[in-house]
Amino acid sequence: DLSGGASEGSSHEFRLQTDNDGFFNFNLGVIKVDLEAIDTADNAAGYYVFSNSLTALTQINNAAGGAVFGGVVPVDTAGSQPSLFNQSLSGLGGNYFRSLSPYKLDSFSIFGEGYFQLSDDLKLTVGVRETNDDKQQENIPTFLFTPTAAIPGGNPVAPRVAPATDANGLLKTTNQEVTGRVGFDWKPVLSATDDTLFYLFYSKGYKGGGINPPLPAGFTGAPQYFEPEFVNSWEIGTKNTFANGSQQLNLTAFQYDYTGYQITQIINRASVNINIDAGLQGIEAEYLWAPTDQWLFSANLGLLQSEVQDTYGIDVMDRTNGRADLVTLKNASTYANCVVSAAGYRAVLAAIQASALAAGSTRGLCTGALAGAAATLAPFNGGVAIPNVSYVNAQGQTVSIGGLTPFDGEAKDLDGNSMTGAPEATLNVAGEYTFEGVGGPNWNLTIRGDAYYQAESYSRIWNTQRDELEAWHNLNLSARLHNDEAGWTLEAYAKNLTNEEVITGAYLTDDSSGLFTNIFLTEPAQYGVTIRKNW
Repeated sequence: DLSGGASEGSSHEFRLQTDNDGFFNFNLGVIKVDLEAIDTADNAAGYYVFSNSLTALTQINNAAGGAVFGGVVPVDTAGSQPSLFNQSLSGLGGNYFRSLSPYKLDSFSIFGEGYFQLSDDLKLTVGVRETNDDKQQENIPTFLFTPTAAIPGGNPVAPRVAPATDANGLLKTTNQEVTGRVGFDWKPVLSATDDTLFYLFYSKGYKGGGINPPLPAGFTGAPQYFEPEFVNSWEIGTKNTFANGSQQLNLTAFQYDYTGYQITQIINRASVNINIDAGLQGIEAEYLWAPTDQWLFSANLGLLQSEVQDTYGIDVMDRTNGRADLVTLKNASTYANCVVSAAGYRAVLAAIQASALAAGSTRGLCTGALAGAAATLAPFNGGVAIPNVSYVNAQGQTVSIGGLTPFDGEAKDLDGNSMTGAPEATLNVAGEYTFEGVGGPNWNLTIRGDAYYQAESYSRIWNTQRDELEAWHNLNLSARLHNDEAGWTLEAYAKNLTNEEVITGAYLTDDSSGLFTNIFLTEPAQYGVTIRKNW
């Protein structure tokens, strides 16, 4: 895998805010963002997947006069070893996968908050924001094993005009939303040395929708566009400093209800966004204690419950959903998988064995070439026509189709499953001691140790056994010699002291590239020294 490209952008913000002693203050502003990414003239731009097998298959096809892929496929032969690194790659070959998405964003927002001091210890905050997002992307299809004759105009990086694009081959989306928040801060006076703050806020948040990477013509396995994400957030909490300022305790409880929560999935060898509904609720606690000027202890605890809501999804690792009356097959043209009825597949195999169908006819099952043959294949299905199949689609609807009509698979009900990367508990504890006057005036030595723990979580919303991520922990130590007045720091550290090696995250590729999994690991034990000077 290789990727490259460039982007340029600018942002401008103007803000006016007040800081009066009276009843009312405000914060008003506007912000404009312009961003343009990837120059199509740059052959290093985009995302590539190379392999010797892809090039070998292309060469075999061309040596056979295009018999494998229906025509001669262009091979990138620039240089002895075409490479992004030495710029010898033309970017126009059909012997590798390339996804190119020239992208432009124009965003404008106007926002404002008002602060009303209702009493000496009670403040009301009311805010509103209007956001306008305009996005566009050139519709440049991916070409892998595509014969030269099948490339419109002979230029694979030229935008295509299709029903989803405008006359210039541009995919466009526009979102305009109004969001805001309202809440109270209450700061009662409890003593001359202690501070306490209580707060309660409701917020509505928004993240713009957008455009997924270009999809092949007729491909239905992923949406070309994804929808905006919205969240209704409730948060209540308290911040407290007590014991003459030596201790601090902060507590927060929150609830987030998401509509259109955006998650990423590898589909058609590209990373696409899809929308689900989800909910989060949890508690966060933070405690600090400084019993003396030299000691400092801290602890952070997070408790989280997450669930996917009202969502169905097709698990590419189990497209048949465990049903014995369905079978998963490879699509010989798109290299993805499809599902047909097991009865239909058996009948096709029987017809091939009896020479009623040509060898290799199963290749047409995923393309729908045999969808109308249910009745004619009756002699190979016990004398009866191949029955229809009922399944649940990705929208949660029950659909009935012909037994030889291919479909993506049966969707699973994901309601109640945990969200990805959402452990039910996290804990961080730390302690440090400072030796003052070490090595001379203004020089201090701080010894610190901290430990982190994270509970089990899932890498996918399907929450299968293969998606489970084990609980893990690590331990870090450091010794820091510092002179804050002079700006010098010398630190020796040890990270992941026990050398724990665990999987902290994973993502699954799609079936066209073999359904392999990329994983992310904790960094190994590291030891080092840092010297820093600040001016």
